[in-house]
Amino acid sequence: MIVCQCNLLSKGEIEAAVEKLLIEDPWQLIVPSKVYHSMQIRGRCCGCFPDVVEIIATVTDRMRPSGV
Repeated sequence: MIVCQCNLLSKGEIEAAVEKLLIEDPWQLIVPSKVYHSMQIRGRCCGCFPDVVEIIATVTDRMRPSGV
């Protein structure tokens, strides 16, 4: 599924970028601009950012230890 039409980014690509960031530092604050920066691109219209925030939350919940 394409999440960002401006950069043609799929949900899987965004999930992979978030996973990589969380592996580097599991407790860092991840925001859409940080995800895009890690992919060496930038948000253009930023209309996808609400969806990217949801993806960040889902991946973060899945990867962080439960009960913490």
